[in-house]
Amino acid sequence: MTSKVALLVATALLGAGACTTLSGADLGLTVNRQGTVLRHGRPYRGIGVNYFDAFLRVLRNPADVSYRDGFSQLGENGIPFARIAAGGYSGQDWQAYLTDKDSYFRRLDDVVASAEKAHVGLIASLFWSVGGVCEAVNEPPGNWGDRASATRQFMRRYTQEVVSRYANSPAIWGWEFSCELSLPVDKRPGQGIPGRNLSVATFQSGALEFAQVVRGIDPDRILLTGNSAPRPDAYHNSHPGFGSMDTREQFGQILLRDNPGPFNPICIHTSPTAVPQRFADRKVSYQELIETSMQLAQSAGKAVYLEEFVPVPQRPQAWGAISERQFFTNELQAIESSGVPMASMWVYDRKLANDRSNVTFSNERSYMLDMIAAYNRAQHAQ
Repeated sequence: MTSKVALLVATALLGAGACTTLSGADLGLTVNRQGTVLRHGRPYRGIGVNYFDAFLRVLRNPADVSYRDGFSQLGENGIPFARIAAGGYSGQDWQAYLTDKDSYFRRLDDVVASAEKAHVGLIASLFWSVGGVCEAVNEPPGNWGDRASATRQFMRRYTQEVVSRYANSPAIWGWEFSCELSLPVDKRPGQGIPGRNLSVATFQSGALEFAQVVRGIDPDRILLTGNSAPRPDAYHNSHPGFGSMDTREQFGQILLRDNPGPFNPICIHTSPTAVPQRFADRKVSYQELIETSMQLAQSAGKAVYLEEFVPVPQRPQAWGAISERQFFTNELQAIESSGVPMASMWVYDRKLANDRSNVTFSNERSYMLDMIAAYNRAQHAQ
């Protein structure tokens, strides 16, 4: 049986046991056969934020419900959606789920309800760090490729519980597997993080079963890998010619490989600080990299979601006299000109780490949220 047929069979079997009824008006985001992102049946375009630790903060400290105000401010100021970690990050985080599931879900329930009350959509990333699951079940990362492993059993159980629990919430706009798993795929010895690198086969095995489980419960909302844009040499990491830069065609092969089958839109994470990113024969601009990703995605009937763009230069000295405001303005102009339907800024109201990209409505970068809101108003007016 081919992997494609197996995927269809497994999805059908899971679908037969699903008891959730979805309302067409509350499906969040979908993608049609032409690769167009839809909201309420109409083409959608918008910019949101990464609200990475909205749930993690209350998971680690039950008294910290500051996300309620955070979502409220997003909704009041025209920021339509947020991408969140909808599960533990470390093995210790997952202990709350394993030892007191009722308490765990009460906290996640309130996060989803707060977003729903604020009319903010959620891109729910269930396994932001796959390493945390491995720590929780005491298995190596390679076990993500073993259907019989405790890692995969954990993945199936948690995915079924979360998707079933929130499938009827209008707050849920899409489901995501993990974050940037494509970056350590097929790394050579001495590269990446020892003990955490994955093979392509391991990544695809885990990701595609995640998709099967989700699709058995929710057949329509967007499905996301959470992957970054391919590294400039990603193709040659997996093929002869290690260390060589990839051509545009090889970039496209990896982009589609890293967002297989039902995963749509294709995910990319990139900012101007990562470019000019050159293909084997030339350099490309930030805007052209996004446009190239869109052209390649459209050839496969898929859309593109720029999940993470960083609003400040990661290496300020390399940008000379350009201000943060001008850097961000240029970034938004490239996003608008490229035609990419979805994008989200990294990062909003991050509490659990000191992140120099952090943007809130009360810090010196609040104007960035105002600019995103203006962009969204303009899209809505069209």
